[in-house]
Amino acid sequence: MNTGILVVDDSRSIRGMIIDTLSEAGYQCLGAENVAAALGQLALREFGLVLCDIEMPGQNGIFLLREIRAAFSDTFVVMLTGVTDPVTVMDCIHHGAKDYLMKPFSADRLLVTVRNVLEQRRFFLAHRSYQENLELKVREQTERIRVTMLEQARAAREMEIAKEIQSALIPQFIPGTEHVSFATLYRPAGPLGGDYFDVFLREEGILDVVIADVAGHNVGSALIVAELRGAFQGQPAASRLGCGAMLALINESLHDDLTRAGLFVSMFYLRLDERRMRLDYACAGHNPVLHIRSDGSTEELDGEGMIIGVVPRVEFEEKSLELAVGDRLVLYTDGIIEAENRSGEMFGLQRLADCFRRSLRKDSSAALRQALRAMEAFSAGVPLNDDLALVVLTVR
Repeated sequence: MNTGILVVDDSRSIRGMIIDTLSEAGYQCLGAENVAAALGQLALREFGLVLCDIEMPGQNGIFLLREIRAAFSDTFVVMLTGVTDPVTVMDCIHHGAKDYLMKPFSADRLLVTVRNVLEQRRFFLAHRSYQENLELKVREQTERIRVTMLEQARAAREMEIAKEIQSALIPQFIPGTEHVSFATLYRPAGPLGGDYFDVFLREEGILDVVIADVAGHNVGSALIVAELRGAFQGQPAASRLGCGAMLALINESLHDDLTRAGLFVSMFYLRLDERRMRLDYACAGHNPVLHIRSDGSTEELDGEGMIIGVVPRVEFEEKSLELAVGDRLVLYTDGIIEAENRSGEMFGLQRLADCFRRSLRKDSSAALRQALRAMEAFSAGVPLNDDLALVVLTVR
């Protein structure tokens, strides 16, 4: 797999610093001073990664990002920017950038980001190969997981790099839309976790939200999280599939890998149509989603469906409901409801629902903080037994 890197920056000194740092780490690098030169290099050879400045004379880095996503879909892009405007940064992410580095950045941060994005690309290409040749993909992926786990066991120093990589797989910030605000929390019980959530803008006005819990919180679970993210990002037909069909496709894709690893995944998948304020959802053995209406009444959203990885083909029940302004959805994993106090009592779903019901007039972020404080006060310093993930969605 090609991992050549193209560095595009109009500053000769910055370009040279990046190339020298990456070359010393064993990467093959070339440079380009503007968009035209970069497109010329891309036409001559394949690159696994492009590091691209946003602000450059003439055509800017966002133009190059769009060109790369349109013509070189196997090439991943990381944006280099001194711009602190989050709208500009998110514009880059929405156009396909895999990450961004805020100038000035250290050599260590550069290397971690490059390793992370190249690892993402490796999983992306592996998953695509899996779809093209299922049997071959199973053998390669099983061996990759086995080798990776052995390498992690033999080399403890790689654990910190793995932690950085996984942290980047979990969205650090999910921008709101005209009708929806988000707040999220991810807190692994150990160095690596097995929880995952993400939000996908499938088309204008259509948002998909997924939350998942891989059994355990170790290296194997973290690797399945990475593969799971690649599986979702590598589904070009996702916008044409319902929530139940998406879960069925993910289950079929990951079943053999999960079976060989001795793991399984619970998952909840929902789709919000902001134009009609309609919610469709399906569940694969995951905790029910809390639906807190604007009047304070609460229901648990659930559906029939087996956890991912038990049998290769499963049908998942799909349900729908109408949402209204002021409604709130709370997606969560076991970590928060199974948090224990010193007497061994669990925090529980009822306390979680009460927290969000009391904070219904607050925005998503304030409501999440209030629930977290309540859980921490309840547990009084007792360590988490499981990873904790929360996604709060409020209709506005």
